[in-house]
Amino acid sequence: MTGQPLFPLPPEVTRVILAGGSSIDQPGLHLPDLAQASEFALGYGYDVQIPHHRTHMVKVFEDAMAFMEEVILEGLDLDIPAVFHDLQDPLELLVWASRRPMDDQARWSCALLRVMHTLLHVDNNVYLRFLPEIQQQVFDRFDRFLVPRSGGGWMLKGRYEVPLLAVNRKESKNRVSMLLKLLHKPENVAETIYDQVGVRLVAEDLIGVLLVIRFLLDHHVLMATHVKPSRSRNFMVDVSALEAWMEDLPSAFDLAHLTPEDRASLADRLTLRTVAPEQNPFSSTSYSAVQFTARSLIRLPNTAVSALERVQARLKDMGRPEMGDLLRIPELIQEQEEFTFFFAHEIQIMEKTGFDSIVSGPASHAAYKQRQREAARRRVLQGIVVQEAPC
Repeated sequence: MTGQPLFPLPPEVTRVILAGGSSIDQPGLHLPDLAQASEFALGYGYDVQIPHHRTHMVKVFEDAMAFMEEVILEGLDLDIPAVFHDLQDPLELLVWASRRPMDDQARWSCALLRVMHTLLHVDNNVYLRFLPEIQQQVFDRFDRFLVPRSGGGWMLKGRYEVPLLAVNRKESKNRVSMLLKLLHKPENVAETIYDQVGVRLVAEDLIGVLLVIRFLLDHHVLMATHVKPSRSRNFMVDVSALEAWMEDLPSAFDLAHLTPEDRASLADRLTLRTVAPEQNPFSSTSYSAVQFTARSLIRLPNTAVSALERVQARLKDMGRPEMGDLLRIPELIQEQEEFTFFFAHEIQIMEKTGFDSIVSGPASHAAYKQRQREAARRRVLQGIVVQEAPC
């Protein structure tokens, strides 16, 4: 039986496990010496007695220092204290962050640990290791139907055609973008970044947006069964008005028979006038789109296949290809099962005016990133810049 008092409970119990808060927003740690810090690191997943574990921890600390200086502290009259530049053992940060009462060294340790924790989740995200292959399979679903138009723009072409003004691909986020994204998210883990891979399709108007969605469903590019419900965002279409309009449609209705004026009037009638509270606080109120997260089943070859193929090639180079047959390498290659998983990616469908607003103005990507950076700065520098907040 431990002699350590079990009550009062630490904030990790009351604020994180019971109340659903984020661990990086808690007031410091409770690791008074390096022995306990080492045990904490082991539970986290890093054994400091293993050289490559320690090397990775040091690298992550160095990267966190660089991110702090180049991104978080940019434009501020503030510098990381010199003691951190001389630090040899990142475990010291855990001990310093446990000081009571907290001093500046403890607060800066907390700030660096927040960034390090986030970096570790990025570096250990298994999806990122296969991102090029994942991207190719996701984009292939769309590329089969995308045809460039001679006058500019694109067309979705299958059993019928839908014109597009533009097609944008989001191939991946760089490390800095991922860090900024994660540092403002309560979950603070890389698996919750759903737009590592994404596609934006731009139609002429709201009616065009609805046609794009219909095309993707009809041609099974988009599967309603694979849409993540909690990630659907509709900032454009009044669904009640749309359903009411469709109920009164005559059986012989043909969209092509609408005059430009009638089509514009219909688009205005179906436009959403009030938007539900925004779940992404960094998007502008002028942002207009239909956005959702879909999941595609990704199929990758077993990693053992490439190893077996290298052995087979090596035996051939040595002039002993028959050894591969004796070792049953061809059969072993065939026996390896695929590595399959569902990967979430973002689909964004916009009309022209909404697309124009993200190129410039409050909904632009640059303005979005600046709001995101400011939020990450407030969170990382708790107790340093915003003194009334805890570390």
